[in-house]
This record gives sequence, C-alpha cells and structure tokens, in this order.
Amino acid sequence: MRAILSELARQGRLVAVKEFSVTEPKTKTLIAQLKGFGANGALIVADSVDNNLMLAARNIPGVHVCTVAHADPVALVRHEKVIMTQSALKKFEEMLV
Repeated sequence: MRAILSELARQGRLVAVKEFSVTEPKTKTLIAQLKGFGANGALIVADSVDNNLMLAARNIPGVHVCTVAHADPVALVRHEKVIMTQSALKKFEEMLV
C-alpha cells in the first residue's frame, strides 16, 4: 500500500486536500469541484464520509467515495485521480507505520 501511494504521488495522481465535502447532495456541484482538480473520474478517500458527498457521487460514472478502512489497492490504482483529505492521509500513515 505504501508503494502504491508513493507511485500515485510521483505520477501526480494523488491530491491531498484539507477537507472535501459538498454543501448539498447535487451531482452538478461535485462535478464542478472535480473539474477544479482536473479529474473526470476520481476516488475520494476521507476519514469519514458525509451523506451529501455519497449522494452527489453515486450518479457520476468513474467517481467513488470511500473511507480509509474501505480503500483497497485495486481502487487506488484504477482511478485517474485519488483525492484524499489530510485526516485520511494521517490514518494511512498510522496504518503503515
């Protein structure tokens, strides 16, 4: 898992954000945020996932949302971009030490 995260960072496919959320469960809002990152498809990994984010992401092909506990190596490699919150990165760091 450590090697996958390192390779994603080296390729510029890993994006770390302080927080990732949407204010309302609208697909259009999430698509606009993803275009800001230059991603059509992405895996969004957060420490905890709020309901608005799950509802906004469910209708977008190629976009998946998960917690750190549910992030698997295949999903990390498969997506064009991996967007992680700072708290999720800290949890990964704790798991890998």
